[in-house]
Amino acid sequence: MASPTLGDRQIWEVFRRGAVAAGAAGWDFLFPPSCLLCAAEPLVETNFCDACRQEVTAPVDQLCQRCSAPVGPNLNTQRGCVYCREERFAFRRVLALGPYESTLRRTILTGKTAHGAPHISALTDMLIDSRLPELLVEPFDAIVPVPHHWQRRFWQLHAASETVAERLASRLRRRYAPHILRKPKATPLQSSSTPSERRKQQRGAFTTPEGCRLDGLRLLLVDDVLTTGATAHAATQALIAAGAADVLVVVLARGLGHRGSKLH
Repeated sequence: MASPTLGDRQIWEVFRRGAVAAGAAGWDFLFPPSCLLCAAEPLVETNFCDACRQEVTAPVDQLCQRCSAPVGPNLNTQRGCVYCREERFAFRRVLALGPYESTLRRTILTGKTAHGAPHISALTDMLIDSRLPELLVEPFDAIVPVPHHWQRRFWQLHAASETVAERLASRLRRRYAPHILRKPKATPLQSSSTPSERRKQQRGAFTTPEGCRLDGLRLLLVDDVLTTGATAHAATQALIAAGAADVLVVVLARGLGHRGSKLH
């Protein structure tokens, strides 16, 4: 099947965004906003009640400074932890809201559904609030979502990575740059693949538009979940090949895979 033209993709993107906005407006009209997780009484200026917010961000001793995996207290993780120390990532570090488990995992999975954009936006607000000091000191120039292949996007009303990136750009007042990274290579769903398969599948999967130069730019690469780093690593390689100077990865959750296994 031939890929759609740029004009076709732009028309579909306008239609997709319009459908999402119309659906959200209609939903809010029929059902006044309440807690997205427990349906508590209508809320003001937030999408989660206090109890659910605490469940989403269950406390951990410490997050690895390099890959954001949960680790024990008082460990020096500037050079990584048991989950990432042996990995040679193209990106510099990862910032995450928390581990991909329990309530956070369930909320992200709900956020991937057709009406899940509000869940992803609410989680992004929590991520910003919890990691704001680190985000403010990072000197990045633009925010780039990890893209999906066009065939997958054709039936998706929203992509979680784009929802997160747009919300980050809006709140941090930074440039949102969804068009400087593309995924022309279709890959299988990562959840069903082994670590070594994920590396092979993502190799060369991303590219930048012809003639795109990112000379010296410092970029924030955004996705919903990072488990092994294969996707973010491959995407970062494409950005660096186009001239990017530094890439920081931001995700809603850090999946751990199997303890002691190589990240994928």
